[in-house]
Amino acid sequence: MLLQGTLPGLVLVISVAAAEQPVADRSGPPGMYGDNQKDNRSRFVSSLGDTSPLTDAQLLPALLTALDQLSKYRRPASVPELHRVPHAELQKMVCGGPCAALAIYRPGEGIYLDDRLKPETSLFDRSVLLHELVHYLQDINNEHGDMKPCSRWYYREQEAYALQKNFLIIVGSPVRVGYSAHQSTCDDEVTR
Repeated sequence: MLLQGTLPGLVLVISVAAAEQPVADRSGPPGMYGDNQKDNRSRFVSSLGDTSPLTDAQLLPALLTALDQLSKYRRPASVPELHRVPHAELQKMVCGGPCAALAIYRPGEGIYLDDRLKPETSLFDRSVLLHELVHYLQDINNEHGDMKPCSRWYYREQEAYALQKNFLIIVGSPVRVGYSAHQSTCDDEVTR
């Protein structure tokens, strides 16, 4: 789940240094690991780091490929269903009322994305979708499945925000996210 703003136990910090710009050409001499690494990064940056429009059919596979490169998760054979919903409907799904929710992944249903977001062209909005795809990958890989629900949520959110932040850095976005919930939030969790 990705929220914008502040909630008890959860703070999302967003700062914008400048308008989103396409990533500058980073071609140059090969790095110490050879041309292969530079070529893969160039393909990664050129396909995700510019704001050329991507269709839904291109977007999800491209983000799953990015996560295959950024994380321990391998690209799955299938993609989750993407539902674009009005902000008020998303707020009800996530918080039961007004809140700053932007998206949520629901196991078995797919990703619900605020219909105001434009991941086809906006790098930050693309990172929101990537964040929810991390939750999809965590779910199908049963990541932290042996933990109590609150602890599982905490560690999954921590990983999703870290990957989202890395994605934004790699694609050259001036926008950053930060996650500052504390594990102590789960101290009172009832044992199942």
